[in-house]
Amino acid sequence: MKTFISLLFLLFVGSTAFAQNKLSGTVVDDANKAVSFATVHVKELKKTTRTDINGHFSFETLKAGTYTLQITFVGFEAFEQAVKVPMKSPLKVGLKSSTTKLDQVTIYGKSDATLLREEAYAVEVIETELFKNTTVDASQLLGRISGVNIRQDGGLGSNFSLSLNGLSGNRIRTFIDGVPMDYFGSSLTLNNFPVNLIEGIEVYKGAVPIHLSSDALGGAVNIITSKRPINYLDASYSYGNFNTHRASFNTQYHHKNTGFTASIKSFYNHSDNDYEMDVHLLDFESGKLADEPTKVRRFHDAYTSKMVWGEVGFMGKKFADELMVGVMYSDNYKEIQQNPYATGVTSFPNGEAYIQEDKLIYNFTYHKKNLFWKGFNVNSYVVYVDSKTNTVDVCPHRYDWLGGYEENAHVTTGEMGRKSDLLFYQKNLLGNFNAEYALTNNHSIAVNYSMNKLSIKGEDKYQPQNNTQFSEPNDVTKQVIGASYTYSAFEDKWSNIVFGKKYFYDLFAIQSNFQGTESEEFKYVNDANGYGLASTFKLNKIQLKASYEKAYRFPESYELFGDGLNVIPNQELLPEESDNLNVGVRFSSEPGKSNRLHLEVNGFIRGTKNYIRFEPRMNRSYYLNDKSVRANGVDLTLNYNIKNTFNIGFAGTYQDLRNNDSESAFYRDRVPNEPYLFGNLTLSFNKQLRRRQSIAVTTISRYVHDFYFKWPSLGSESSKAEIPSQLTHNIDITYTLKDGRYNLSLLCTNILDTKVYDNLNQQKPGRAFSIKARYFIQN
Repeated sequence: MKTFISLLFLLFVGSTAFAQNKLSGTVVDDANKAVSFATVHVKELKKTTRTDINGHFSFETLKAGTYTLQITFVGFEAFEQAVKVPMKSPLKVGLKSSTTKLDQVTIYGKSDATLLREEAYAVEVIETELFKNTTVDASQLLGRISGVNIRQDGGLGSNFSLSLNGLSGNRIRTFIDGVPMDYFGSSLTLNNFPVNLIEGIEVYKGAVPIHLSSDALGGAVNIITSKRPINYLDASYSYGNFNTHRASFNTQYHHKNTGFTASIKSFYNHSDNDYEMDVHLLDFESGKLADEPTKVRRFHDAYTSKMVWGEVGFMGKKFADELMVGVMYSDNYKEIQQNPYATGVTSFPNGEAYIQEDKLIYNFTYHKKNLFWKGFNVNSYVVYVDSKTNTVDVCPHRYDWLGGYEENAHVTTGEMGRKSDLLFYQKNLLGNFNAEYALTNNHSIAVNYSMNKLSIKGEDKYQPQNNTQFSEPNDVTKQVIGASYTYSAFEDKWSNIVFGKKYFYDLFAIQSNFQGTESEEFKYVNDANGYGLASTFKLNKIQLKASYEKAYRFPESYELFGDGLNVIPNQELLPEESDNLNVGVRFSSEPGKSNRLHLEVNGFIRGTKNYIRFEPRMNRSYYLNDKSVRANGVDLTLNYNIKNTFNIGFAGTYQDLRNNDSESAFYRDRVPNEPYLFGNLTLSFNKQLRRRQSIAVTTISRYVHDFYFKWPSLGSESSKAEIPSQLTHNIDITYTLKDGRYNLSLLCTNILDTKVYDNLNQQKPGRAFSIKARYFIQN
C-alpha cells in the first residue's frame, strides 16, 4: 500500500514539475458576442477543446514555445494563428462570418462523441443527427452496435429486453440525461422513445463511470437529449402498417441575453399490432391442436403511449450553465393479447385483459462548469415520480384465434388465472449530486452521491393475496457513494481512472400466503463495496483499452414484488455480484481523409454470483437466483467510409453464458433464452444534391443464430426447445430539402417477410412499411 501511495505521489510531482504556462483566450463573432462550443485545436500538441458558454478556452501546463492555434465553428471562416507561450495576456479571437458552403468547411478538432470514445472506459457512442428523419426508435439504433442485442415479444409496446456483452435485463442500466430510466415506467422505454428527442446515445460495455450512479452490474446506456441554448421547432409524424402512428413535437425558446429558456418535448405512439401469424388452432371437441398452422390476424394487442415534458429555467449564465425545473406527464395503455410468459402461441388468446399506466414526474436539474473556481464542475438532479398502474384480468369468456368466444366459460377466473383488478400506487424519489475538480491538466478527482427511494402500495378488488401484500407500503431504498481519480500522462496518450463505490440497500416488504389470510413483515439490510479501474493508451491511430470492475446489483421492485398477475413475488432474492473484465483495441484513420476506416475489437469476461434469472411458468412465473454464471465473449465493430458518400458497417458478437454452479443439474449448460451469436451489416449511401437537397439510402441485415429457450439438458436432442436462426433485412430512404428543414423518409422492415421469433419463441411481425415527415427549424 505504501509503495502504491509513493507511486501516485511521484506521478503527481512529475506531472506538475513543468512550468505552469497557459494558452487561453475568448472567441467572439462579428458583433463581439461570445461564440459558444467552437472547436479549438493546438496543432503541435494534438489537443482539442471547446469554448464554454462564454466563449472561453484554455490549455494549461504548456512548455514555453510557439504553438499553432486553430479555431473552427460552422458558419464562420476557419482561424489559424501562431501563438507564443508564455503569453502576456489572454487572446481575443474574432471569427468572421463565412459564405462558404457547409460541405466545404474543414473541422480540425474532434467531435464530443470522438472524445468520449477515446476515454479509458469501453464506450460506444451513437450520434443521432443522421437518424432523426427516420422512423427508428432508440432500441433499433442500439441494435446496430456490436455486443448489443434487442429482443421484443411482438410489435410496438410489447415486452423487450436488452443484452450487452453477456449481461441482460436490469443488469444493464438505462438513463435519460443521467437519470435512471427504469423508474419512468413502460411509457418511457427504449422501444418507444423517438429519436427526434435524442442528441446521442452512450453505451458503456464494461465499467460504468460514477456519474451514472446506480447499481449497474457491468454496463449502461445513457440517452442524451438536446440541451443546447438555441431556439428550435421540431415536428414529425409517421404512419405504417398495423395502423401504427408515431408523432413527435418539440420546441424550445432561449433568450440569449437573460438566458431564460423554456422547452416542450412530447410524443404519441399507437399501433393495433394486428399482424398476421401462424397458429395451430385448437379443436374444442377433441381437445387436439391442428397438425397444420392457420394464418390468423393478431387481435386485442393494441398499444398507445404519450408523453408531454415541459421545462423552464436558465441556460448559459454565470450562475448556471443549466438550471431547469420541469414536469412530465406520461401514460400508456396496452392490451394483453396472451400471457407474455407463455411459450410460443397459446391456444386461447385474451380478448379483454389490459394494463393502464399513468405517471406524473417532477424534475430539477443544475449544471455548472467552473463553479467558484476554474476546474470545479457540479452536476445534480432531483426527480420525483408519482405513478398509478392498473392491471385488469376479469373477463369470464374464452376467446379463440378467429375472434369468436364462448361466454362465461370460466366464471370464477380471469383469462390468465385468478381474477385481478390491481391498482399499484408507486412513488419514487431520486437524487444525484456529482462534483469534479481538475487539479491540473493531468490530475482530476470526482465524487458522487445518488439516492433512490421507492414506495409501493396497492389494492385488488378480487385477489386477497394482493390486498394483503400491498395493504401497507413496501419500501426499497438504495444509496451509492462513489469517488474517482483520473491521471493522464505523455500528452494525454496514457489515461487512467481508479474508482470506488459504496452501496447501501434497505428493503421492507409484506409477505402474504396465497389465500391472503396470513402475512408477515420482511426486512433486509445490506451494504457492499465496489471498485474498479480503467486504462487506455493511444499510439497514433491505435488505442488500447482495459477495464475491471467489481460491481453489485440489488433486486428491482418488479423482481421482488411481481406484477400481481403473472409474476409472483420473491422478496428473498439475493443481490448479484460480478467481476467484469474488458480488454479492447480500436483503430481509426486520421480525420479529413477521403476514405476512413474504423476497427474495434473488445473481449470480455463476466463472473456473476447469485445471478437473478426469470423463470417463466405461465401465471406463476418468478425470479430466482442461480448460484454462479460465467460469461465470456468478443465483439467486433468495422466501419469503412468512402468519400463521405458510401459507408459499410459491420457489428458482430459471440457470447458464451453458462451455468457455473458445480452442484447444479444444469452445470455448464448455456443460460436459456439468451442468444449467443448475432450481428448486423449496414450499407449506406449519402449524396448531397443541388439546391440544398440530399438523399440517403440505408440497408440493414441482421442475423441471430438459433438458441435454446429452455435449459439445453432438458429433453432429447430432437425435442429441445429451440428458437430458429433468423436473417432479416430493412431498407430506409430519406430525402431532405433546404438543408434539413423539410424531410421525408420511407422504411421497409423485414423486406423478405421472414418468419421471425424471439423471446420464448413468440412470433414477431412480418414485412411492414412506414412513412415519416419531419419539419425542423432553428436559429
